[in-house]
Amino acid sequence: MTKSLSSKNIILAVSGSIAAYKAPDIVRKLQYLGAEVRVILTRGGSQFVSELSLQVTSKNKVHSNLWDKEAELSMGHIELSKWADAILIAPASANTIANLAAGKANNLLDSVILASDCPTIIAPAMNQQMYANDGVQANLQQLIGRGMTIIQPASGEQACGDIGVGVLPEPAAIAQQVGMLFQSTELSGKKVLITLGATVEALDPVRYLSNHSSGKMGAAIADACIESGAKVTLVYGNISVELNPKARAIS
Repeated sequence: MTKSLSSKNIILAVSGSIAAYKAPDIVRKLQYLGAEVRVILTRGGSQFVSELSLQVTSKNKVHSNLWDKEAELSMGHIELSKWADAILIAPASANTIANLAAGKANNLLDSVILASDCPTIIAPAMNQQMYANDGVQANLQQLIGRGMTIIQPASGEQACGDIGVGVLPEPAAIAQQVGMLFQSTELSGKKVLITLGATVEALDPVRYLSNHSSGKMGAAIADACIESGAKVTLVYGNISVELNPKARAIS
């Protein structure tokens, strides 16, 4: 996997959902892709994950208070919005989604969103009945209409015992979605053929040519081409790596 977020500044905003326990891992997955991460922790989010855990994983001060006198000496919410290349809200509670749709500025997160012109990605997480509510769906459609990206929640067992749509996706999948915002289109429309692994070519009925390749370099090249918009076909022999599911693979 290429570092699709290399040199990118990402704000992770954590709001009030039980899924907030995944936030430190989301920070790590964003960092793995090359991002510098700062965290905004809402009052609701702080009920489910500690400020200290997010500070340790992000290696930056956690921002939580719009009325922080020290931060606001330099207009902290404006500074944060200018710093960010993208804002990820994960998990996004029904209340946070409603505030964003209404254009409110009641807390630090709301204010940063209003002051920002960078891409915003929202990952809703809530009870399946709440997620299906007409009001929540209308709010999400309104945010989509403003150009925000919604990461669809997964289906599964929820904290309350219900089973349905509303589960926060795995941190790696969320980070990958953020990385796709900055995906190069340099190879868009191009077709790329890559051979990888220990391929075999017959010389005669007895002898053949082969190699000791593990396929790692070919797989990495395939990932980079796919992230740049290419349609990739892989011809592979004996390999010890997992192939990108977006590629067409021929054994």
